[in-house]
Amino acid sequence: MEDDVRAAAVYRADLEPRPGGRLRHWTRVAGAFAAEMVQGLVPSPTVHDVVVRRRDDGTEVLRVPSEDPTAPGTMLAAVRDELAAVGPEEFLDAWSVRAG
Repeated sequence: MEDDVRAAAVYRADLEPRPGGRLRHWTRVAGAFAAEMVQGLVPSPTVHDVVVRRRDDGTEVLRVPSEDPTAPGTMLAAVRDELAAVGPEEFLDAWSVRAG
């Protein structure tokens, strides 16, 4: 790893609403609520994505929909753990992201 710099020093990961504006966001929230009401028989929509951005300029580098719509924090924790464990290039390679 170059100079032992971790990806977390270059990138940050957070939960952000899925693209599409407020109406689409609240439609997804309502769909997730309705899916829970039918006891998981209907898959609930993903409301948030895990988004990785460059710390210096806020450029989005990676957007990953949460695998489990009821627990987006699990995916966020996994991405943050990886950011803390590997270098920036290794992180981008692991997620097949082209730097640019």
